[in-house]
Amino acid sequence: MRLWRIVLKSLRQHSLSTGFAVVNIALGVALLVAVVSLREQAHANLTQAGVGVDAILGPKGSPLQIVLNGLYHMDEMPGKIKWPYYQKVLANPIVQEGIPFCTGHSYAGFRVNAIDRRFLTDFEYLPGKTFSFRPEDGGRGRAFADGEEAVAGWAVAKELRLSLGQTFNPVCGVSAGPMHKNTIAFVGVLAPTGTPHDRAIYIPLNTFYTLDGHESVARMAVDEQYREISGAYLKIKRVRGGAMNLNLQSMKYDINQSTEAQLVVPGEVLPRLFEIIGWVDGAFLAVAVLVTGLGTTCLLVSLVSALRERRRDIALMRSIGATRRTVLGLVLSESLVISLFGGLLGLMLGHGIVWIGSRYIQAETGLRFSWLHLSLADAALLPALVVVGLLAGLFPAVQAYRLGVLRNLRPVS
Repeated sequence: MRLWRIVLKSLRQHSLSTGFAVVNIALGVALLVAVVSLREQAHANLTQAGVGVDAILGPKGSPLQIVLNGLYHMDEMPGKIKWPYYQKVLANPIVQEGIPFCTGHSYAGFRVNAIDRRFLTDFEYLPGKTFSFRPEDGGRGRAFADGEEAVAGWAVAKELRLSLGQTFNPVCGVSAGPMHKNTIAFVGVLAPTGTPHDRAIYIPLNTFYTLDGHESVARMAVDEQYREISGAYLKIKRVRGGAMNLNLQSMKYDINQSTEAQLVVPGEVLPRLFEIIGWVDGAFLAVAVLVTGLGTTCLLVSLVSALRERRRDIALMRSIGATRRTVLGLVLSESLVISLFGGLLGLMLGHGIVWIGSRYIQAETGLRFSWLHLSLADAALLPALVVVGLLAGLFPAVQAYRLGVLRNLRPVS
C-alpha cells in the first residue's frame, strides 16, 4: 500500500482528534490572516486618504482632531478661523491653492460639509485624480451652484437611495439637534473614490451662512471681514522633482506660533493614529498566535494518541519490511497533511472575515478593503505551516522510529 493511502486511512480512523486539530489550526490561521490583512489595508487607506492634501489649516486644538474631522469626517473641529487670516495664509508664496470648508451639520447620520465649489471640480483627492460625475464612472448629475443645492458622496447616495432632485433638511450638529427649515436639493452624486469623501454631503459655502437659525452669522455671507471657516485644505507648490517645498516647515512654525490657527501636515499626524490604535491589532495578533499554538498542541496530542493505538500496526509494518525511515515519514506526513489542511481552511476563513469586516468598515468610514488582498501573512503561510507540521510531528515521529518490533508483536491477552 502506498504511503499516502496509509496516511489517509490513519486520518479517517482518528477523525475526531484530527478534526479538533484541524479546527484549532484553522482558527489561529484565520485570525492571523484577517488581522494582518486588515492592518495592512487600514494603514494603506489611512495614509492614502491624506495624499491629496499637503496641509490643513485649522483652529487651535488637537492636530489629530483636525485631521480626523477634515479628512475622515469624524470628531469635531475645536473652533473657527477668521477669513482674513486664511487669506493671509493663502498669500504665502509657497501656497498654490486653498479650499475653505465649514463643518458641524449632518443628515441621516452623515456629515454635511459646506465647501468651496472648486473642491468638486479641481481638488485632487489622490494625485492626478479629481471627483467625477460621469455615469460611466458611477456618478450622476453635476456640481452644485450657489444656492440651496447639494452633492452626495457615492456611499451616502447608495445607503440612502438618493435620487437627483430629492430634498433634505440639514441638522445642526453631528448628532441629534435642531433641524433647519431650509430645503436643499441633491443635484449630483460623486463617482466612488474609495476614500472617506464618499461618506459626506457637500453644500455651497455661502449656503452654510444663510441657513435658517444662522442669523447671527448671516453677515459672513456678504462681509468677509466677519466671515469664519472651520478650516481649509492647502496645496503646496512643489520644487524640482516633485519634492515638498522645504519652506512648508517654516510656514508651519510661523502659523503655529500665532494665536489664530495652526497648520497640520497629515503625513506627520497619521502615524500617531497608528500608535494609538496599534495595541488593538497587537492584542488580536497575540490571540491568533495563542490559538495557533493551541492548535499545534492539539495536533501533537492527536499524533501521540494515535501512535499509542497503532503500536502493533507499526510493528507489523516493520516486520514485513518497512524501514524506520518509512515509519518516521508516515508520522511526519500525517502531521503535515493536518497542518496544511487546517491552514488552507484557515486561509479561506480569514479572507471570509476580511470580506465581512470590510463591509462594516466601509459603511462606517468609506474606506475600501478587499478580501482578495494578499498580505504578508498569506505570503508566509505555506512555509510556516510546513514548519508547524514538522515540529508537531517530530516527537511522535521519533517515538515511532524507536518503536521496538518484538515487544509490540506480543500476543494481546
